[in-house]
Amino acid sequence: MPIIFNGNERIAYRDPACYCYNGEYHLFFTVSEKENGYMFNYVAHSVSRDLKSFSEPKIITEKNNKANFCSPGNVIEHGGEYLICVTSYPMPVPYSEKPCADSTARLFFIRTRDFKSFSAPERIYPKGRECADEGRMIDPFVLDGGNGYLLFFKQNGVSVSRSRDLESWEFLGHTDGGENACVIKDEDRYLLIHSPRNGIGIKESRDLRVWEDVGVYTLDQEHWDFASGRLTAAFAMPLPSELGYRYVVFFHGSRADSYPETHGEASLAYAYTNDFKDYFF
Repeated sequence: MPIIFNGNERIAYRDPACYCYNGEYHLFFTVSEKENGYMFNYVAHSVSRDLKSFSEPKIITEKNNKANFCSPGNVIEHGGEYLICVTSYPMPVPYSEKPCADSTARLFFIRTRDFKSFSAPERIYPKGRECADEGRMIDPFVLDGGNGYLLFFKQNGVSVSRSRDLESWEFLGHTDGGENACVIKDEDRYLLIHSPRNGIGIKESRDLRVWEDVGVYTLDQEHWDFASGRLTAAFAMPLPSELGYRYVVFFHGSRADSYPETHGEASLAYAYTNDFKDYFF
């Protein structure tokens, strides 16, 4: 099993997203760190040229558990910049009291032009800036639809908003689904990759509105101690034909006996697939 980063009792690696830029694979992910009974989350960045070896993680967000930026969804090019969509996941009280984010979790963009320097996070308003009650929202993913953008995020299942400029958003509604939505075009269909309670959930659609369940896949989870609790947060991206597979799928696994699950001593790993049914390591 190609594990990228191994978690331990103190530090976990979660929620991967990847982007290919100038022949390098830029992997963004959550680093969760336990410290004196509190949880601190960060967005981290690592680089690979061959999807075999990755550079040491570099933290690109502040230490502040009232913000706790984390869970990068994907990277999208826009206006000469690259925007990384992320979550704020506030955990201002000890995780023994509340092991997950409070109701103020929101969505943000981080900007870069060179994947070396990164801006401070900027708020996304999926329901419009005038919305007084946005509600808790996590795990953004932006799809370029050609003549506009769709923002998928976790709220009441998988919620969707649209925009023409990545600034003004119109809320469209939601569909059933889990966390960490990732949407890709696969020939004549769209695939929604999401995280149910456990595994890699797949839905398909022809129109990005009506989604049908395809299945849930847990790979070889029963043989992996690092994923004994949960296998989740899958992110897929297409690969050049010379690599021998159509897609790479990144994900994380957490341990069953590690508290809280939002840390889970989680480790990052990846697999290859051609059809999202069979996976190769």
